[in-house]
Amino acid sequence: MKYPYIIPQPEVYKPYIPVILNFKKTHKVTSNIMALVDSGADVCFCSENIAFWLGSKDSKSKEHKEFTAANGESFFTYREDINLFVAGKSYICPFYISKKLPQPFPIILGQLGFFDHFSVKFDLPHKEIEIL
Repeated sequence: MKYPYIIPQPEVYKPYIPVILNFKKTHKVTSNIMALVDSGADVCFCSENIAFWLGSKDSKSKEHKEFTAANGESFFTYREDINLFVAGKSYICPFYISKKLPQPFPIILGQLGFFDHFSVKFDLPHKEIEIL
């Protein structure tokens, strides 16, 4: 499937694609959320606000992990398996939940959880991203 780049201002191109999240424990389903496709992200991230709305709650029994952002800032997460609907496919995706995600990027799709399920072609000359 092909998706156009989002152009928030001249000369800035963002590879956002629509996704839907479903949390099986509560049966809650989001509407479309624009997710950033980020080949530099090790894993998939979800904002704590979205996870809380879905019904996810942090606990000592969940896997916790510290990550370092591109700006060098460390942040803590916990892992939650959430059903991801993207590019015509649905599967359980391991998301790392954080309250430190930048507001414009509430969902970040990274290497483990997204790129290991799809081939991705970034086509800036045509201003589109293709998910295969």
